[in-house]
Amino acid sequence: MKFMEFNHKDIYVRVHCSLLVTKYDSDQKNHYLIYTNVIDIDSRVQAVFAQFHHAKKAEDVNFRIYHAPRIGEKPGEHSALYVKPYGKYKHLSQREDETLVTGIVASERVLSRQDQGYCIFAWDGNIHEKLFWAIDAYYETPLLEEWIPYLYQRLFQDGYLIPLDVRDYTGDYSKLAAFELLAGEDILDEYVSYGLRTGAIRLVDDTKEGAAS
Repeated sequence: MKFMEFNHKDIYVRVHCSLLVTKYDSDQKNHYLIYTNVIDIDSRVQAVFAQFHHAKKAEDVNFRIYHAPRIGEKPGEHSALYVKPYGKYKHLSQREDETLVTGIVASERVLSRQDQGYCIFAWDGNIHEKLFWAIDAYYETPLLEEWIPYLYQRLFQDGYLIPLDVRDYTGDYSKLAAFELLAGEDILDEYVSYGLRTGAIRLVDDTKEGAAS
């Protein structure tokens, strides 16, 4: 478990963080928040929600992620990660018991396709399956599930499918794989057309296959 700390002007909030998904911008040298799970008392979780709601307007806002000592653990030297907001967010909370509340903060890119892209989460690690579902649900490009390994490779190697950084602080999300899909229909259509022309993918005639069997 880690602490997530927000400190800006006269506001100070600190909660426990179990999962953090970020996107690293090598040009700006910044980690941008895509998704996080936090847990603490209700007032602190709600305070974090409020800061993510307003932080998108402030360029100097950082969320500090650092080691949360266990009971009886001596304080030591631990590096901290600084995370910045990244567009608009949605949030959801759920009460765990009389004291603790779990909160989820997610970029709108996780919830639906945005102009800037769509973030795909494969909680079971099956990114091919989730990529197919995402393209089938949010894009107009004609698609067969058998084409996904080809599309995955092309999108990844050309920089249209960006791996996101997953930090699992409790061991509960060990299979999670997350990517941001930045390609539009024009790119997907081009890949499909090229794949069909070159034989990298093919259309299957179910009628002929059925008759042959």
